[in-house]
Amino acid sequence: MMAYSIYRGIRGGWIDESYGEKADRMRLAAHSKVDELGLVQGVCGSPEFDHPGTATEGQAFFIMMEAAYHEMNDSSKLKKIRGDI
Repeated sequence: MMAYSIYRGIRGGWIDESYGEKADRMRLAAHSKVDELGLVQGVCGSPEFDHPGTATEGQAFFIMMEAAYHEMNDSSKLKKIRGDI
């Protein structure tokens, strides 16, 4: 959730780009929790959320983080191509 928020904040211009390095480290940590079926393990497990496991919410935040990461990087590339930076 934090990496997602940082990527969105950078893209929106609300926080400094230097936070991207920390978000990238968080993203790598999340990727290390993905199993061979593509499920993020170790999130608050459903249905009680009182133990590590899997949950749709954990999977959703992983996908949102990935989308924010790719949108932020695609946006930066477009700006450089157009000469906005």
